[in-house]
Amino acid sequence: MNIYPVPVEVTQARIQLLVDQTAKAPPNTINEDLKAVYDAKSKAVQNQIEQHAQIEQPAPVEQPAPAEPIALVDVKV
Repeated sequence: MNIYPVPVEVTQARIQLLVDQTAKAPPNTINEDLKAVYDAKSKAVQNQIEQHAQIEQPAPVEQPAPAEPIALVDVKV
């Protein structure tokens, strides 16, 4: 199981949401904060996927040489 640290941007967005909720901010401010949290999480996941894709590129597979064509011979018994 891989455990990734929480990016700073996500933590900051969550803190801002908590501050606004504690201060009883208007609903539109809370909604904007929620959107910021979701956006930060989305960007963090996308960055992890891109980093993982760069690390895990498989080595190129060599193609075997083509076999010689099979010769059909008509044998009479």
